[in-house]
Amino acid sequence: MKAILKKEFLEIIRTKKLLILAIVLLFVAVSSPILAKLIPTIFKNLDMQGVKLTIPEATWKDSIDQFVKNLSQIALIVIVFMFAGSIAEEKNKKTLEIVLTKPITRSSFIISKFVSSLTVTSLVYLAGSIIFYIYTMTIFGSFSFGNFIIMALLLLLYLWQVISLTLFCSTVFSNQILAAGIAFFVEIIIVSILGSIDRISKYIPGFILGKYPDIMNDGSLHQFLPSTIVSVIAIAVLLFASIAYFNKQEIER
Repeated sequence: MKAILKKEFLEIIRTKKLLILAIVLLFVAVSSPILAKLIPTIFKNLDMQGVKLTIPEATWKDSIDQFVKNLSQIALIVIVFMFAGSIAEEKNKKTLEIVLTKPITRSSFIISKFVSSLTVTSLVYLAGSIIFYIYTMTIFGSFSFGNFIIMALLLLLYLWQVISLTLFCSTVFSNQILAAGIAFFVEIIIVSILGSIDRISKYIPGFILGKYPDIMNDGSLHQFLPSTIVSVIAIAVLLFASIAYFNKQEIER
């Protein structure tokens, strides 16, 4: 595992995945408070044919809104497309046979993909979150760091679930675009469709995307326990499903 993990981390660096991830999450961290500050000013300066708009001054809450929005859209798209080729591309390039001739089990190969992807994303995301907090606090003033960290960790768990689904799709399919498309399609069903059903919404992994203001306002956590448990179970199931499928899969030469 040590050798294969080293190989995976080096691959993430050499293929510029780490650089791309850092640029995207840094953009989200820096642009979110800027957009929150500028949008009210832009609307105030618009000529609405004599209609006067009354727009309140932006606060740190607007910056949080932009952060979650950008993370769930821009960053999520990049993350899915970036990791959709983790296994699929190795199949296409016929490099899997070379890797698996080494004293490396198929289970170790899949686990290393999961561990390296989740670890790198976590480190870059948490660094970006700290930058975002400091920058937002500089522009809008202080707000609860403890509540923000809790929210950020729940968002990270959601990203883990998305990455796990993406890696599973990458295991099943040999085409990176197809794997990314299926992962997106499933996430849309989970978050947009299932998440809109009141009876089951609290169990959906993306529950945090619509309820994060509750954490920032009062640190309320009890309502997030069901979705947290489901997310952890989903990540574990996707990992074991990827291993099981990959163990039965024939590798083309």
